[in-house]
Amino acid sequence: MRTILRHRSLVPASATMVLASLATPAAPVLADFVVPNGDNYAWVRGETDLSIYAHWDVFTSVSGANDPDVGTFVGGFLPSEAPDFDAYDGDWTTSGSFITSTQNIYSFAAPVAPRGVTPSFELGDGHTTTVLVQLHTLGSDIDTESFTLTDNDGNAFEPTDITVLLHDPAIEMQVLVEFVVEGNAESYTFDSLGSASSLSFAEMAIDLFVQESLGECVADFDGDGELTLFDFLAYQNAFDAGDASADLDGDGELTLFDFLAFQNAFAAGCP
Repeated sequence: MRTILRHRSLVPASATMVLASLATPAAPVLADFVVPNGDNYAWVRGETDLSIYAHWDVFTSVSGANDPDVGTFVGGFLPSEAPDFDAYDGDWTTSGSFITSTQNIYSFAAPVAPRGVTPSFELGDGHTTTVLVQLHTLGSDIDTESFTLTDNDGNAFEPTDITVLLHDPAIEMQVLVEFVVEGNAESYTFDSLGSASSLSFAEMAIDLFVQESLGECVADFDGDGELTLFDFLAYQNAFDAGDASADLDGDGELTLFDFLAFQNAFAAGCP
């Protein structure tokens, strides 16, 4: 493990303190992250059953464990073997990262690899899991091509959507990464990588929501075997006509949540 002590052996302690203070960006207030509220996503953070939330702004170890210091919520029972929430540098053994005076994870030697771990409910097949990861970094940009989600069985998933919330090149970046995956595992791990050294891992929030799957391929609404714009048109027509087939969340009403359910099913694709 390489730490700041390695650098202190190369330069005087006073010089190391100067280098660290110059290299480490100042601590910001909490990032302006998106909060699932039932309108923008199909659940309400901190209220909806089968939803999970964890948020980190303070890190005490580059390798974990780091408990979420901003807030947590678990809307259900977790399996006994599920891991704890954690966020740390996934490449800490080689990056030379250290904890800054502002309690970020930083390295001027190599890219930091922000990683987040969340438990889940292990409900298995017949469910769809949505994972939102929001990441705030300072200094070098995060590599948006590096985002992956892996479940505890080793299955890897690519993002369904990536939204850049804030980008001041080489100064500050905030991104929202969405994954919609079939099934529900015991846990999920999000991985990313800085585009260069001098990236400061400042903050991360993870939201997770599980719902029953909507059928074998509900997104192919026109039944032609392909997912196209015509599926959206067919669904809209059914919704406007008050057809029961448009009640995708099964609550007996046609609401915005049915549109969100169709959008999630379309994004997840067909088997």
